[in-house]
Amino acid sequence: MKVKEFKYQSALGSISVKDLEDIAESTKSKYIINTLSKNEDWRIRRAIAYNPNIPITLFTKLSKDEDWTVREGAAENPNVPKKLMIKLSKDRNYFVRIGVAKNPNTPVDILTKLSEDRNWNVVYCVAENQRTPKKVLAKLSENKDWSIRERVAFNPSTTKKILTKLSEDENYEVRESVYNNPNAPIKVALP
Repeated sequence: MKVKEFKYQSALGSISVKDLEDIAESTKSKYIINTLSKNEDWRIRRAIAYNPNIPITLFTKLSKDEDWTVREGAAENPNVPKKLMIKLSKDRNYFVRIGVAKNPNTPVDILTKLSEDRNWNVVYCVAENQRTPKKVLAKLSENKDWSIRERVAFNPSTTKKILTKLSEDENYEVRESVYNNPNAPIKVALP
């Protein structure tokens, strides 16, 4: 949507929330990005946070938003600056920390810290992130929770040594993920 049309439609109030979300997630217009980042509806601000075209300065504002879903959107954005990613990785809301753990560009030092998070969901997302260091994956492969081990077995970055060990796991889902991992050195016999 062009800026002129956006201004006109906005003045009329004829753009639905869903359409505003779609515009917010994909627009490259600095004017539209700036305008929608101030919207009172959290859904619109969250959509802006996911937009890969937002300027660095706007990340700072969105990472402080009162609504956790907006901060989560900023955390998942692959262009979020490392300085803000560090801050978001310490957010009080675990969904925001999950966003950091899911981000394909999260630095390994942050993933390492998040691998010890008090919330199971955060650790689960670290276990499936392809950037997670091999040492961390090795440690997570011994986690008492089978679902964490299953995510390690699913992760294409997991070493053959770890996959071989997980191929003998007591849990069927873990073994099945090893079986389906393209890097598995052996095919696991599934009952």
